[in-house]
Amino acid sequence: MATRRHYGRFMGLAVTSAPLLVAGVAWAGPAQADAASYLTDLHHAGIQDFNGGDAALLATGQKLCVQIGYGVAPAQLKAMALQRSDTKLGANGLTQQQADAVVNYAVADLCPDY
Repeated sequence: MATRRHYGRFMGLAVTSAPLLVAGVAWAGPAQADAASYLTDLHHAGIQDFNGGDAALLATGQKLCVQIGYGVAPAQLKAMALQRSDTKLGANGLTQQQADAVVNYAVADLCPDY
């Protein structure tokens, strides 16, 4: 009799919890903050080094996320990335497409709240 009572409690718990579990899994999206994807995307765009390698690239992406969180428009960040790159590296700096990629990939891969 005691076994039957425990079985009934288990089944009641399973019946009430299963829909919540399924709903949680359905609504849970993949993790958006993905440093490996960000670095891979930048490397495919031809961006390899910011005087510090991948660590510097990742730090730049994280800083972009902070700026976006403050409300700075991505277009403004793209223009600033291009300007700073030209100032520091001259002709060896980022192209417009690469500056766009730095910001776009940061938003897609590193900024979970944007």
